[in-house]
Amino acid sequence: MLTRREFLETGAFAVAGSAIAAPVKKDKLNMAFIGTGGRGHSDLDEFYKIGERVVALCDVDLNNLNGGYNLVKEKWPDARRYQDWRTMLEKERDLDAVVIATPDHMHAITAIAAMRKGCAVYVEKPLVRTVWEAQEFARVAKEAGVMTQMGNNGNGTNGQRRFIEVMQAGILGEIKEIHQTTDRPIWPQALNRPDGSDPIPAHLNWDAWLGVSPERPFKSGVYHSFKWRGWYDFGTGALGDIACHALSALYRALKLTDVISVETVATTPRFKETYQAASTVKIVVRSAAQKSPVTIYWYDGKTGPKPEICPEAVGRWGSMPINGGRLIIGEKGIIRDGAIKMKDEKDFHDFNHNELAKAVPQSLPRVQGHHWEFAQAIRGGDTPLSHYDHAVPLTTMVLLGCISQRVEGRLDWDPAANRFTNSEEANKLLKPFVRDGWKIS
Repeated sequence: MLTRREFLETGAFAVAGSAIAAPVKKDKLNMAFIGTGGRGHSDLDEFYKIGERVVALCDVDLNNLNGGYNLVKEKWPDARRYQDWRTMLEKERDLDAVVIATPDHMHAITAIAAMRKGCAVYVEKPLVRTVWEAQEFARVAKEAGVMTQMGNNGNGTNGQRRFIEVMQAGILGEIKEIHQTTDRPIWPQALNRPDGSDPIPAHLNWDAWLGVSPERPFKSGVYHSFKWRGWYDFGTGALGDIACHALSALYRALKLTDVISVETVATTPRFKETYQAASTVKIVVRSAAQKSPVTIYWYDGKTGPKPEICPEAVGRWGSMPINGGRLIIGEKGIIRDGAIKMKDEKDFHDFNHNELAKAVPQSLPRVQGHHWEFAQAIRGGDTPLSHYDHAVPLTTMVLLGCISQRVEGRLDWDPAANRFTNSEEANKLLKPFVRDGWKIS
């Protein structure tokens, strides 16, 4: 009998040059996990709780690996453990899905390899680390015909779906500006590489941790475990960490499409190898839902918009939003976090109690969670809200903003050519460095 992998690789479901994966008719999916610490541990716990079969676990750090195994061993004592994901994918012959929660620089190579094996993939945000990788992810996902899901798990909440429905109804009219803040970074950045090296711990496969990125000596407490996100070679900073969460609903609701330009309009000093301590990024993007582009302002490092941008919010709360707050300015009204004020109203009111909002009908399916939605999609259910058709363009927009944090001035984007029209320095950052012995796609 053919395994699922072999069945897909025969091209039995080939249509117009693309494989279409048949729904998996199983009570329990065969799942493997690459990265079992941090978010990986949380993802493992979620899929374990909804009853999927944990077949294999992989982590370059044996401490994380054994921690993941301890979580599931009562129910899945035969779950196999690996320190190298390449060995895992080679040996595990009948996987339905692979969950990837590595540092950002290893998302693309692991996800693409898994998709080429016919596996559905759940990949933590940001989907990938560079724009080129996003394009490759989309190409391979389409060819393989597999289900995908980015781990911006707010998409699996019914409250966010309700917000999308209301915003799609256009009660604010055309959206002029979005101001999004965050409390990130909560990890070290705005620093230079330390000199010297430290002994590699026995529990860590440092070469596999580096993966595609340039070789560098191990330094204790500098990169691993969760110190990597601020380094260009491994992470995407605060913008990559949070914007795929914070902007996802608005990206869908406003039907955002092509980026026009990106610019870091305010910043603390830049560093050679890490993201700065704080910045304000301006992203101008077209919208298929309205005539005018939407301007997004992103604030990290615990900064926020200036008071004059929205005196109404200052008058109501005494300050502008920071540390995760959001301001949406439309031609007919304003939303600050969970409160709305229409132009003809004197004060802000609870968003969910607004009469215009309450009148908007339900149009999106309701779900039991982000992980549940992914598992049901593999079985033939509705396509996930954060499938690659949404996750790739959203992530691309975010990653272009990340490039602007590294390159001064306004960067004009040509979506047809997939390059900036006015900066070769920025264009060099579209594609990742890939170390000898490693290959993406």
